[in-house]
Amino acid sequence: MEKERICKKPAVFLDRDGVLTKEKSYICKIEELEIFPYAAECIRRIHEKGYYAIVITNQSGVARGLFTEEELKGMNVYLKRETGIDAVYYCPHHPDGKIIKYRKNCNCRKPNIGMIEKACCDYAIDIGHSYMIGDRASDILTGKKAGLKTILLESGYGTKRLEMDVKPDYVLNDLQMVLDVL
Repeated sequence: MEKERICKKPAVFLDRDGVLTKEKSYICKIEELEIFPYAAECIRRIHEKGYYAIVITNQSGVARGLFTEEELKGMNVYLKRETGIDAVYYCPHHPDGKIIKYRKNCNCRKPNIGMIEKACCDYAIDIGHSYMIGDRASDILTGKKAGLKTILLESGYGTKRLEMDVKPDYVLNDLQMVLDVL
């Protein structure tokens, strides 16, 4: 029997806060999730260019007891519906979390690449032609570890609040400018 050939497609991995939504520290409910007015159009155009649009986001507010994983899942459904992203992968863990179930070091918390690995298992992703877009050093480090091209956006924390020295491939104002790079 001949093996079925799997066609791979590149992905644009996006952080949530500061990329698709306004950075507001811990967002604990849907009503606080303020999606940038251009986000849905950008995702539509990312799809037109032949990429998956996949969110990977650290959400330690679950481990810290600020909101539940169920509440986070509700926010993810809302984000998908409003923007058209293909999927949301999240890490609810933190080593100093108050909720024991989520208090741990894990492979999914950025800058580790567990969420990208999971997405690659779920989708046929051409990692060599994919991007990581974020507003923090951990986003850029995640992309570098996974072998992605990296884009740092100023629409969230940006270069003024980087936690460490990183060298993204591009530094752009916001997600709208990314479309010229892809």
